Amino acid sequence: MIKTIHNHWLEVFNQELKGTKILKIISPFIKENMVSHLLRNFTGNQVQLITRYNLNDFRLGVSSIRALRRLLEAGVEIKGVKGLHSKMYQFDMNSVLITSANFTSGGFFVNKEFGVLTDHEHVVNEAQLYFDGLWKLDANLLTIETLNDWLETVKKSKTDMHKSVRVLADYGASSLEQTIKGRRYFVKFFGKNEHREDLKYETRREIENGCPHYALSFSDKRGRPRRYRDGDVVFMAKMIHGNDYAIFGRGITYAHNDLRDVADEKDAEHVEWISSWPILVRVHSTEFIDSSMENCPKLNDLMNILGYESFQSTLDNYNRKKGNIIPTMALRQQADIKLSETGAVWLENIFQESISTWGCVPDSYIKQFYQGIKI
Repeated sequence: MIKTIHNHWLEVFNQELKGTKILKIISPFIKENMVSHLLRNFTGNQVQLITRYNLNDFRLGVSSIRALRRLLEAGVEIKGVKGLHSKMYQFDMNSVLITSANFTSGGFFVNKEFGVLTDHEHVVNEAQLYFDGLWKLDANLLTIETLNDWLETVKKSKTDMHKSVRVLADYGASSLEQTIKGRRYFVKFFGKNEHREDLKYETRREIENGCPHYALSFSDKRGRPRRYRDGDVVFMAKMIHGNDYAIFGRGITYAHNDLRDVADEKDAEHVEWISSWPILVRVHSTEFIDSSMENCPKLNDLMNILGYESFQSTLDNYNRKKGNIIPTMALRQQADIKLSETGAVWLENIFQESISTWGCVPDSYIKQFYQGIKI
């Protein structure tokens, strides 16, 4: 069964609610009228809600702290996600309503909303996975004590609004912050423009012929790569035909040390070309997509989708309305580039998808090669 819904939302909701033991709701905004309907009609065992904790929403009245309080007092488990926009109502594993309608009177009775109700097993399973992914972002359930603190903050901000409109905090868990975790992200380019590889080139060959499993290499003619700190994340990109770059690996950096991080005789013994690129940034916790460049994420895809938001430099230039904002131009004659937070999240997600599909190059393969000095 699959039905499109554009009216009679409460009737549809209550019909699916009958016999439901576990109800899962995703709704950025919550108002008391809909809470009343839910508490009056739900006879099951558990309700879980994912909503927004943006105090500005409560101050504006588009969502309600009192509604959340009533839900908590009724035993509903609540978590918050920053930037939440999706709306979904899942009834056990039997059906799911995916919609534009918030759990408010506006969403259910006033606004022009549209949605789909289905009991297709695949869709219900996907909805469950989506809900679980959001649920895991927030480590803590909402409490009455927290709501009381928010209520005082919102009340105080309303009395102060004649002085200046102060932006209040958003306490929702952030998928971006969970991914970035305060780290900086870079892309390091491997190869030369005049010697690009084709799509059949294997990640294992790059490991065999180079040192990506223990270090990034730089020319000694352009200074030292002191921009790298301990704990930065670096994606490794092989130059390929078609003026593109295949992201084949990922590692965590050690800050460059002027004395330690210069290729020595042992490095040269195992990597024949390293004397031309002897300045190193050492890496650890590396992982490599066990496939060809054809199946690795492409940097051109990132740039085509995100544009100036791909890299920190082009994003900064856009915000100050000065300088280059074309991402391809930002790559010219560069050994590496710093990603924006949005670019980092996009690339992290698609890289992990590729790892899930193709697997990692096993440690047993990597350990047969020289590992560099121990740090």
